[in-house]
Order: sequence, then structure tokens, then C-alpha cells
Amino acid sequence: MQTAEFPLPFVNAPYSRALFDDDWIFVSGTIGMDYDTQQLAESAEDQTRLMMRNIERYLAACGGRLDQIVNYTLIIAGAEHLGAVVRTLSEVLPTKPTGTAMLAGIAVPKAWVEMQVIARKSHGAGGGAR
Repeated sequence: MQTAEFPLPFVNAPYSRALFDDDWIFVSGTIGMDYDTQQLAESAEDQTRLMMRNIERYLAACGGRLDQIVNYTLIIAGAEHLGAVVRTLSEVLPTKPTGTAMLAGIAVPKAWVEMQVIARKSHGAGGGAR
């Protein structure tokens, strides 16, 4: 496994943003934050879009793409954000991977959505083998 280094929301956090090898990419919990400025997007919809742009960037750095996501874990910080998050994800996710969603607190105050993903590089669009 190789580590892809990217800024984290907590200084000296004991985890990696992304790990990868020839076939698999694991992206840790990512929120709708500009990690360089440490600024969150305001709304749940905007956070979801920024979160997915971050994930797309991390996947690309590891040789992957959004359409190679095979599984995700999604945390939504409250039922009031559920509709906006699901609506936005349905617009920006190019496939329908397996996933789990839960309503729970997120460690960063005012972060409304967090997602971790697993992608398989040997699978292209639609989940079929290349």
C-alpha cells in the first residue's frame, strides 16, 4: 500500500487521507471543507459537492475515478440535512455503489456530511471489468 498525502482537518491526525495499491483505493472520511484554508462550505448541499470534489481529487491522485467507487460509508449530521445530501449525491455520483448511511455527529463542528469510499481501479464505469 502507498499513502497519498493530503491535508487533514486535525493537525497530526493519526490517519492517512488515502491509501492505494495497483487495484484498490481507500479514501478516509472526507468532509465538505477546503482543507488548505480549513473553511467549510455553508450548506449541506454545498458541503456535499465540495466533499465529492475532494474525493474525486484524492481518487485521481491514486489513479482512480469516481465511477470506480464500489462502496461508501456516509455520515449525515442530522435528519434536516438528509434530503439535500441524498439529492446532491444522486446528481454527482456517476454510478450506484453499495453503501451505508447513518445519522450521527461529525467531529468537525458545522460539518453536515462526511464520506469514506473504497474504489477498485480494475473496474470501469458500471462496475464491469476493464
